[in-house]
Amino acid sequence: MNNTIIFDTVPNFRDMGGYKTNSGKQVKRGLFYRSAALGKMTAQDQQRFQQLGIKTIFDYRDDYEAAKNPDPIFEGIENIRIPAKQNILAMPSTDNTQHSAQQFYQQMTPTKFADMYVDMAFDNPSFQKLMAVATTPAQLGLLHHCAIGKDRTGIGGAMILMALDVPKETIFEDYLKTNSLLQATIDQMAANVLSDASHEELQQFYALMAAKEEYLQAVFDGIDTRYETTASFLLDQFQLHPHNLQEMHDFALV
Repeated sequence: MNNTIIFDTVPNFRDMGGYKTNSGKQVKRGLFYRSAALGKMTAQDQQRFQQLGIKTIFDYRDDYEAAKNPDPIFEGIENIRIPAKQNILAMPSTDNTQHSAQQFYQQMTPTKFADMYVDMAFDNPSFQKLMAVATTPAQLGLLHHCAIGKDRTGIGGAMILMALDVPKETIFEDYLKTNSLLQATIDQMAANVLSDASHEELQQFYALMAAKEEYLQAVFDGIDTRYETTASFLLDQFQLHPHNLQEMHDFALV
């Protein structure tokens, strides 16, 4: 299914609608979007963005990231920013120095990266607010994003689709689409911040910059360890009772 929306300056931009649910219904288009950061938007991109019916921009980035590359302000669109990373080692961006980027990849491993996903997924005020917005029709369409739309946005996207009763395999499909949509961006990041890196550091970089099934699987494993059902996870973490989920399905599924 092609749900990619092409912008000149915003990679990994997608409508999360069109996916089938376990009950055979379909997520409506135009309600939930995901993307990379919006700060480099051209006037043409901004004009196109305003035609999507988005009412809320939800930003997972921290203060430093947002100050370096702030989201544009649009009339009639609410901007919400609650950092999703709580005392977690920050990934480098295209603005980082070679030294800080190489330092990050020397410290991080795929196992630590999967653990970071799990740490973010529970008791996180950012995702709790995200789900409150996602279940409020007056605040939709909702765009949620981080720096490149991969990790924080990947977890948030999984939680929205989980609440909509989208099958797990489809949630992984949505998450893994990032790999093809971000390849050019990741290559540019490597050129900018790791131009003097060793072969091993570059291999580590590409391993961590990929959306890997094992990273998101760690979140699902964490849910299974802590909760008997998905419904109990959604209730405990987001106060989404069965009637709240039914209301969400009523307005978001067709």
